[in-house]
Amino acid sequence: MEKPVMPSFTSPSARGGPVTERIVIDDLSQVGSARRAADAVARACELDDTRRGIVGIVATEAATNLARHARAGAFLTQSTSHCGVAGVELIAVDAGPGMHDLDRAFSDGFSTGGTQGTGLGAIRRQADELDVYTVPGQGTIVLARVFAQPPVRGAARDVLVDVGAVCLPVGGETACGDGWAVVQTAERAVVLLVDGLGHGVSAAEAADVAIATFRTHVVRSPSEIVTAVHEALRATRGAALGVAAVTATGEGATVRFCGVGNTVAALVSEGARHALPSMNGTAGLQVRSMQEFTQPWTAGTMLVMHTDGITTRWRADAYRGILVRDPAILAAALQRDHMRGRDDATVLAFRLHSGGSR
Repeated sequence: MEKPVMPSFTSPSARGGPVTERIVIDDLSQVGSARRAADAVARACELDDTRRGIVGIVATEAATNLARHARAGAFLTQSTSHCGVAGVELIAVDAGPGMHDLDRAFSDGFSTGGTQGTGLGAIRRQADELDVYTVPGQGTIVLARVFAQPPVRGAARDVLVDVGAVCLPVGGETACGDGWAVVQTAERAVVLLVDGLGHGVSAAEAADVAIATFRTHVVRSPSEIVTAVHEALRATRGAALGVAAVTATGEGATVRFCGVGNTVAALVSEGARHALPSMNGTAGLQVRSMQEFTQPWTAGTMLVMHTDGITTRWRADAYRGILVRDPAILAAALQRDHMRGRDDATVLAFRLHSGGSR
């Protein structure tokens, strides 16, 4: 068994990682819906009126850009946290046309007009964190975060991995049968991804049981955690799940993984993808064997995990330069391009934390 650690919970909600709200933006009439969705997250995170106003500006500018300039635009929002401070994450995703001159796009007045701010320039001034990924012909992803208090620049974070996530219920459902949780210190991070059988309330109940059991047994090895979750899920409809334990080493980290069912886990770098296989079966119903797989994890590589709401026909090298961006950028790109649309869909992306604020 791995050496126990005293972990800190870095998933921002009691259930685990947050469920993402996704709003399709194809004309200006949806901008208000995006703003209200982001404000609902800000209120739930107890941001004050000033910080909520900033969230509103960022949401309005991001959604307006999508309505005026993008194809297949979508606005994503969810809660997040930074050094224990709650915040709002906002992601604008589109399938084109992409930007040839990103510096010019940040100039005031280039992207939008007649709104509270001035497009991407306003987002850059207002957001506490901002990252943009754009490829001409492929599309643009704008990621912004606003916290209850502005982060202290350069402050050390006691974490091993940076986390990006998109967790979406299938259309028409409010309950999400997918769930995830991350518990970590600077030396060890443990990740759970769970997909309750089917979708809707009963699937969400199975995911909740898995997350609660994971937290109780988080100091154990991945195979021991999966075994405990398997037993706890016997009273539910069952689930597919994967558990990854990341341990810091002198030159990077080591990943130990145990999975059951059709969740996917892989270490990806430019031109390479190392799969971490899952065993056949359904946790809570029938699992014939528990087996762990171990891989070294070096800088420049991301760990990606996703449920079967995302197809497996993706390659990281199809997204030139994305592995140096915030992990949430990769999660949003895979959701945009590979979501099946007939089941809950969750993508997690992790990068070894390199020090500093993020």
